[in-house]
Amino acid sequence: AATGEFTGRTAGIVNMREGKLARLARWLDEQGLAASSVTTATFYSDSINDLPLLTAVGTPVVVDPDSRLRAEASRRGWPVISLID
Repeated sequence: AATGEFTGRTAGIVNMREGKLARLARWLDEQGLAASSVTTATFYSDSINDLPLLTAVGTPVVVDPDSRLRAEASRRGWPVISLID
């Protein structure tokens, strides 16, 4: 809140799902980089919540994914890696 009290509400763009992609686009703009820069980027994720960003990058890599992301990666032919021994 404006008074500085904790409300538990978010402010601005939440850094989840589509918000992560929106925040990245804003950051790229602030850096003077083209939004299309994401098409040459690599992004690693383990969560279905990152699907918007995974679909936007040139090289999506799925790491020890949750079951929904594993299924999506399989459907899209994305590489799936594991860092768990």
